[in-house]
Amino acid sequence: MGLSGRFRTAAVALPLLLAAVGCQTAGTGEQPAAKAASPTGKPVFEEKLADQLGAASRATAASGSARFTATLTYGSAGGTAVDRVTGVLDYARDTARVERSMDVPRGFPEAAAADLGREPGDRAREVYAVEKNDVSYRTARGTWLRYDASGSLEFADSVGDFMEYAGEAAPWGRTLAEVVRHADPERQPASTPDGGRRYEVDVDVRSAAEVLPHSVSYAFVGGKPTGDVPLTVVLDEDGRLLRAEADYRSALGVLREQGLLKGVTSLRAEYVLTGHGEQEVPPVPAGERVEDAERTTVTLPALKAGACASYDTGLGHLARVSPVPCGKDADLRVFGQERIDETVEGQNPAGLGSRLASERCGKAYRTAPTAWTSGGRPSGEYWVAGGENLSFTYVGPDATVTGDFTCYVRLR
Repeated sequence: MGLSGRFRTAAVALPLLLAAVGCQTAGTGEQPAAKAASPTGKPVFEEKLADQLGAASRATAASGSARFTATLTYGSAGGTAVDRVTGVLDYARDTARVERSMDVPRGFPEAAAADLGREPGDRAREVYAVEKNDVSYRTARGTWLRYDASGSLEFADSVGDFMEYAGEAAPWGRTLAEVVRHADPERQPASTPDGGRRYEVDVDVRSAAEVLPHSVSYAFVGGKPTGDVPLTVVLDEDGRLLRAEADYRSALGVLREQGLLKGVTSLRAEYVLTGHGEQEVPPVPAGERVEDAERTTVTLPALKAGACASYDTGLGHLARVSPVPCGKDADLRVFGQERIDETVEGQNPAGLGSRLASERCGKAYRTAPTAWTSGGRPSGEYWVAGGENLSFTYVGPDATVTGDFTCYVRLR
């Protein structure tokens, strides 16, 4: 297979947001505290309408614990991809233990699957644990990688999006619980048969996008307003969150304009809580090894040509990888590192760094030792990871493009 048009480029964008939360509990079996969770001491439904969902978030935390399921569903003509997280939340101790599954049908659009960090046919299963601001991921080897929020600035910059799994509204973040917490209902809720309430709320898509993966949610950062997402919220008779649903259909147009999730025809999020005040978060099993992720993972540019690494890190991107011997545990092999530093005149420099890196990686691929590239999958393809930085002069048309790029082959 020839190289023409066969390179792949993976760009990494890493916003930083470290979240902390401290919640008080009224015990695991008592409910009066949930009814008086607002600062004024009123029951949730006696608060002003605009404040009721914020009070409901506090009432939910005051219950002490809950089980949850958070689901993102991506519909397409070729099938539906489902990203589902289930687990246990302990609001009082600010801990969580979760399992995540990602099922992508074989007919799902390949480009859209790549936007989600997956491939058609993927069936991923992952386990995470949260303790206050720290997030741990269990590797396929049975080792826990602990991402410590108090790590170095360089480390925090490379894993900032991952650390958002330590949420604000709940110990596990990036769910509709975060959206509900700040939602501002304008219409009176309907009563439910069990004495609860059902709210229909319109939420700005930029706020609602917090639920989506960072690989697509960045499309809504800044820029002009892009419309609203309809959100349905159901509370129980004590004002605690039971269910939230959001339809992101109105956001798909913006994503497609930026070349994201092409072929996806529907996008919905759901969040369900059960067993309030009756749950216990299991600890990491005794005997399972815990490693400091900052010490045991590296950035791709730190790998020398010929080195191998695993991307079984829980991050979902290649900002950091685990160096491993070339063999059965290796997911990729580096065959080159390219530093781009170019000045251009009178032209748009955007994308130049990525194009130059791909060209140079192509040359490196053709001259690399066969042992470094022969195991690449698909055969004859190479990949490029990195990002470019643009700087402009105050006077004149000159612009400088810089960036560090890694050339590698995928081994499986």
